[in-house]
This record gives sequence, structure tokens and C-alpha cells, in this order.
Amino acid sequence: MNKQLSIYLDLLRFLAAFLVFASHASGFTGGLLWQISGWGHEAVVIFFVLSGFVIAYVCFDKKEDVLKYAENRFARIYSVALPAVLLTIFLYYVGKEINGDVYTDLDKRLLNPFWTIISALSFLNQSWTGTTFFTNLPYWSLGYEVLYYIIFGIFIFTQGIKRVVLVGVSMIVMGPSILLYFPIWLMGVLCLKLVKQYSISLSKAVILYVISIAGIIFLSQTVVQEMLKLFFVSLFGNNFFNMLLEPADQFGSDYMLGFFFSLHIVSSAYIGKKYNIFSEQVGKKIRFLSSHTFSLYLYHMPILFFVATILPSNKYPIANFLICWMLVPIIIIFISNFTESKKNYYKRVVRHFFVRNTLSLI
Repeated sequence: MNKQLSIYLDLLRFLAAFLVFASHASGFTGGLLWQISGWGHEAVVIFFVLSGFVIAYVCFDKKEDVLKYAENRFARIYSVALPAVLLTIFLYYVGKEINGDVYTDLDKRLLNPFWTIISALSFLNQSWTGTTFFTNLPYWSLGYEVLYYIIFGIFIFTQGIKRVVLVGVSMIVMGPSILLYFPIWLMGVLCLKLVKQYSISLSKAVILYVISIAGIIFLSQTVVQEMLKLFFVSLFGNNFFNMLLEPADQFGSDYMLGFFFSLHIVSSAYIGKKYNIFSEQVGKKIRFLSSHTFSLYLYHMPILFFVATILPSNKYPIANFLICWMLVPIIIIFISNFTESKKNYYKRVVRHFFVRNTLSLI
């Protein structure tokens, strides 16, 4: 992967995480800065395509073996997910003791607390039944992401009847909603193949780049998404849509969004081969922000809920705004320095105490 594309993907990853944060922070601050909210779901679709691209890169270019693949994915996910689980549980129960009214609407959606925690830790929170993980609403996407890691790893590192059986079991565990979004994740894999095998002129790359942005903006409009949803309901019927969990019922517009973002990656790769857009200094700053992306994505919601508990926007608008938009990101970066930034340490722990013994049984 050329350096310019790598930096650009890091930038896109951070921007996607920030859009998710902004879409939620606006709701906790009385609607302030609503102009940059409303892109949360689209940002998750972008994450899926980016994830497929990166995982394909580590498998096909860096040639990770099965042990390396397992320990890297395990450490990457749990270095942030486990602290997020603990943080979410702690702030949820403390917050309810302080001001339970803030959690009234949320509590109506919650299932058994024991299953909620187990499903979050095992990433089965979106398999057939959607399980809201207390105040950490963005956690739903990990139920998709982790299973994509597993099924892709099975396909790459196994053969014959073992592959068929394990892929089949994985598909059953996924359920219809997660399986339906797997092609969007695979678009990222296809992007890597296209970037490696084909080349186009700079002028064509620029045209495709502009088209991709126009397509992404167009498909992010609520009215367009609703029209496409109605079209696909008429095409597949209500019974099909009734099987899907809430985020997956937008699959029609999300497939198209995934296509245009894939086009964006491919065109950006060709442009990056021709021009050094990012200087070394700018690249370092982008990589710093990107290194805290997963933490920003998983930690922000429980913290924002807790801020709303102790400093609601209708009573303390200025303090609420400053804390939600400025202090919360700083707190997240601080926590990230002990979690996401330490994932190499967790890789060593995983290597010695878990992965080798587990894979030896497969």
C-alpha cells in the first residue's frame, strides 16, 4: 500500500469515527452543531468497507499466518472492547443512581442484564436478536465486524470440508442481518484487488473521485434512503424486512453507499500514486488521531450519557456543551493511551496465554 493512500485511509477512519461521535454529541447538547450530525450510520458503512480493505491487505500483502491473524484481531478488538464494556456497565449503573430519568427510554429497549453483558463480550449482540448494550449504542457494529473477521479468516486459512463446515456454522451464527451486510465488507476486499491489479489515468481517477463524493452525499440524504427502502420493501416484501434487525433494513441504500465509497478508495489510491498530498508532518498528525479512532467510537456514548445525567443541557447548557464537545474527546484520548495504544502489549499476552492453545484444538 502506498504511503499516501495509507495516510488518507487513516484520515477517513478518523473522520468516520468523529461523525459517529458528532451525531450523538449533538443530541446530548440540545441539538447544537446539528449541521455536522446525522452521518452516524453512513460512517459505520464506511467503517465496514475500510475494514474489509485493511483485513485483505494484512492477509494478502503482509501475508499474516493464522496465528498472527488471530492474535492481531483479538488484541485489536479486546484492547478497546473490554474496557468499553467495563466503562459502560459502571457509568450506566452509577448514572441510574444519580438520575434514573435520563435512562427511562433506554431501559425500555434493554434485555436481561446478564445476557446483555455476555452477548457484548462474545459479540453475539446482533446475531438473530438485537441486544442493546446499555448506553453504548455504537457497540452494535462489533457484532457484525468480529464475525466478518472470523468467517473471512476461516475462508483464508482452512480448506476442504473443514472450510465448508466452519463457514456454514459462521453463517448460521450470523443470522440474516449480519450476513446481508457481509458483501459491503467484501467490497473493501475487492478494492484492494482492483488497486493492485489495475491502473487508470490521473484524469479518470479525479473524475471517479468526484463522482464518488457526489454519490456518497446523495445517498446520505434521508429522503433518498427512505425512497430506496420503500422500493426494496415492494421488491422483497414485508416478511423479508421483518426478519432484519433495525440497522440492516437500510441495506438498499447502504449497498449503494458501499459501492461509491469503494469507488472513492480506488480513485484515491490512483491519485495518491501520482501526488504526495500529505507531508510527513501532516501524516504524523493524522496517524496520531487515527490511533485513537476505535476508542473514540466505543467510549464516547456511555460518557456522553453520564454527562447528560449530571449536567443536562436544559439546565447547564454551556457546561454541557463544553464538556461534551471538548472535554469528552480529551478524556477518551487519555483512556486510549492505556488501552488502544497498548494493543502491542495485548498481542503478546494473547500470543502466550490464549491463541496458541486455542488454535491447536482446531
